[in-house]
Amino acid sequence: MRGERDGLLKSVLLPLSTTAIRGLLAATVLSRVVDVGAAITRALWRQVHLSRALISHYRRRGDPLPHDLGM
Repeated sequence: MRGERDGLLKSVLLPLSTTAIRGLLAATVLSRVVDVGAAITRALWRQVHLSRALISHYRRRGDPLPHDLGM
């Protein structure tokens, strides 16, 4: 069941914000110390977490999910 939810969740990830893009650029291009793979993994984890939180908040309130999630 969890695999199905993860597949669905990856299809409805929220778009990257300007702040998230700046953070990725700072962690990958501007810094020589940080592992690029770790920075990208962290950014993906954060997007998944934000998407899960958004879906959870809507469901908890009993509101319909926004149409822009593509579900």
